[in-house]
Amino acid sequence: MTELIKVKNASYILYEELLLKRENLRKEGTQFYVKYLQVFGELLTESFRKKVECIRKKKMIAYCQRCLNQGKDINSMDLNSYIEAEMSEYEEQLKQMIQEAKDAAKARSISDADVRRIKEIYYRLARKIHPDMRPEYADDKQIMDYWYRIVIAYQNNQLQELEDLEVLVNTCLTAKQGNDETLHIEDVETKLKLLEQEIDRIVSTAPYTYRFLLEDNSQKEAKQEELQYEIREYEQYSRELDDVLKAFPIKEMFA
Repeated sequence: MTELIKVKNASYILYEELLLKRENLRKEGTQFYVKYLQVFGELLTESFRKKVECIRKKKMIAYCQRCLNQGKDINSMDLNSYIEAEMSEYEEQLKQMIQEAKDAAKARSISDADVRRIKEIYYRLARKIHPDMRPEYADDKQIMDYWYRIVIAYQNNQLQELEDLEVLVNTCLTAKQGNDETLHIEDVETKLKLLEQEIDRIVSTAPYTYRFLLEDNSQKEAKQEELQYEIREYEQYSRELDDVLKAFPIKEMFA
């Protein structure tokens, strides 16, 4: 049976540091994504909207062609019902993109002092109840509810919420176990390796890598031009698909 670590030895301290580093990198990645959407969100949404439009028309063409191949009439009501079902997932993706772009546009900046305060509170709370650092709390519904709220508040820079949660967590822990600081973590060396791998993945993939694009004005301009070109290409393709659709004898039917 894997031996439990019950003191803050060097491996545990490193494990704790890497966990906090990972969470900070995740948050930074989220912030880079928000800034990415603030810069490119409108173009990204429009490009995807045009893409969805083309997919819809291609599916309509495929449906009409199947009807002709089978010797069937092309009924507009049946066609629309089929297309709505086929396109529901794409439409949901588009709605999500639109909402994310709106949320990013509304995102407010906060002072450096508040950023430091948020990080300090989060780190203190993580060391007390993070389920990876304190697995003895992983099955505690109340503690995990607090932890979920802490993560959300941290990701969204909600300083007041974090301050309130720190009071609640401290009160809860005092009631449960007083000042017990015993630490338990299994197989810390393996966990260290996995954390290092995850940190490498985070910093080498989107959304964290958006930071390099956002810091380079020439890259930003190139990205904007690329998206504008995509939009024009989809618009042209959509017109071509319209011409194909016009050739099908679609019978208009009304409910």
